[in-house]
Order: sequence, then structure tokens, then C-alpha cells
Amino acid sequence: MKSLTAPLSIMILTFSGCMSTSPSQGPTADAWNNYSTWDKANPSPQTGDPTGFLGNVHQGLLAYREIYVNSTAAPVNSGARPFPYPEGSIIVKESYANQAAHSAKETPELTIMVKLPAGSSPETFDWEYIMGADGMNRGTGTSGLASFCHGCHTAAALTDFTFSTAAFYSQRR
Repeated sequence: MKSLTAPLSIMILTFSGCMSTSPSQGPTADAWNNYSTWDKANPSPQTGDPTGFLGNVHQGLLAYREIYVNSTAAPVNSGARPFPYPEGSIIVKESYANQAAHSAKETPELTIMVKLPAGSSPETFDWEYIMGADGMNRGTGTSGLASFCHGCHTAAALTDFTFSTAAFYSQRR
């Protein structure tokens, strides 16, 4: 029985080491607790698909989205400072399933982007992608979440991989 216990514990350690969860590199969820007091990136709720390939991501085509940026990101988002976003920039997107959910201010789905120090995640151009207000589901580097998120965000490379700026929308015209 002892011979089975050692190999089993080695197998568990080996398999758990293969899991694709990237460690948190950015701030804890406390950093965006008051995001609704930040600058609003969109003057009215976004809906539809500004990217051309949204599908069901961020609550899909019928969703209503509100986007907020912290004070570090605000000058870039407004065009007062050039790209890229500086380290510490945080962008929070609220997604509501539809207009009724938005109007009722039902609990939104939150997705967050955090700009990390230069070189922290070269694969995502130093963005950490986070799903959920609690900040537990994070992705950097080549993790599954980072690859999924950054795969779409590469379409906005000229606006530092963000879709919520005036510069992004002016490029699409």
C-alpha cells in the first residue's frame, strides 16, 4: 500500500502543475470596488458588436455595456495622453443581458483589464484579464483566459488592445 501512496501523490502534484491558471499579477478586487465612481468611458451604454466578432461574449449582441476607467487610465482613454496605457490602468466593463436588465440595474457581469508593469505578460502586451468582481478568475501570459480574451483584443492593437476609446471608434469609420 505504501508503494501506491507515493506514486499517487506524485501523480496529483504532476497533474496539478499542468493546470492552466496564471497567478494574479495585478491588484486585488479592492482596487475596483468603487469603479462606478470612476470616469465613464462611454457616454451612453454600448450595445451590439463594435468589433465585428463579439458573438456571445460579454453577454452577446443584445447586451448593454457600461465601461469605467480609473484615474490612471482616464487621460489615455479620453485622448489627452498617448497610448499605451500606463501601468496601473484599470478598465471595468459592466455587461447586462439586455435593456431591461440595464434599466433595472440588475447585477452586471464584470470583466476587468489591468495594465501590468512592462514585461510582466509579453503575450498579452502586459494586460491582465479578469472575469468577475471578486477577481478570482484571472489570465496573463498563455493561460486559457488570457488567450481567450487577448485573441479578440488583438483587433484593437492600435488602441493598446482596448475597444472602449474614442480612438478605436474613429478607426472603424
